[in-house]
Amino acid sequence: MATFMLVHGACTGGWSWEKVVPLLEANGHKACAPDLPGLGKDSTPPANVTLADNVEKLSRLLDKIDEPVVLVGHSLGGITICQLAEARRRKLKALVYLCALLPTSGKCGKDMTGLEPDAMFRLSRQVSPDGLTYSFARDKLPTLFYADVSPEDRYRAMERLRPQPLVISTTPVTLTEDRFGSVPRWYIECTHDNAIRINLQRTMVKLTPCKVLTMECGHSPFFSNAEELAEHLEAIALS
Repeated sequence: MATFMLVHGACTGGWSWEKVVPLLEANGHKACAPDLPGLGKDSTPPANVTLADNVEKLSRLLDKIDEPVVLVGHSLGGITICQLAEARRRKLKALVYLCALLPTSGKCGKDMTGLEPDAMFRLSRQVSPDGLTYSFARDKLPTLFYADVSPEDRYRAMERLRPQPLVISTTPVTLTEDRFGSVPRWYIECTHDNAIRINLQRTMVKLTPCKVLTMECGHSPFFSNAEELAEHLEAIALS
């Protein structure tokens, strides 16, 4: 049986994985879905959060787990799991990018989304007056993140969104081949994603090769296709 750590994306929280965790646990696996600093129910002021804070919080959790972990990052969570793999490679069994940002060393999340300047993700982003956090235009959220999600799940998700620390997107990652590069990598591409579109997903995988699995779904497969996602995660853990 495997142990999973599930890392959420921008503006969300560990609640993103509320349908996936029970499915994994029902099959005998362990799974945790922590809130990143400033998000979910974490009380840290989001304007103060850095990428190093994300890595430190997850590193502390990893250090309490005995067996190697399958580390999964969704969307912007891909930035954090990259830098976490550089810091704690020996604690990891695999890295899984779920329609996630996958930067090369020296690049940041904004560099990756900048490869697609007309993307709805960029055009619907609203930066706070102090320039330290951002959110997304509410009228764009259903199409951007929840196009194929049930109305009930979409509403519950939108009500729990919080401002995202902007610096996570603008901090370059520092990755080396002997640390980050030594952890097996998988990319679960989502072909109908309106936030990180499939062409950008595939461009990032060309730059940082991964084994690829494909899901015919939008940006939130943990809501729209939870059973299929759990099956893919189990298959990766067993590989």
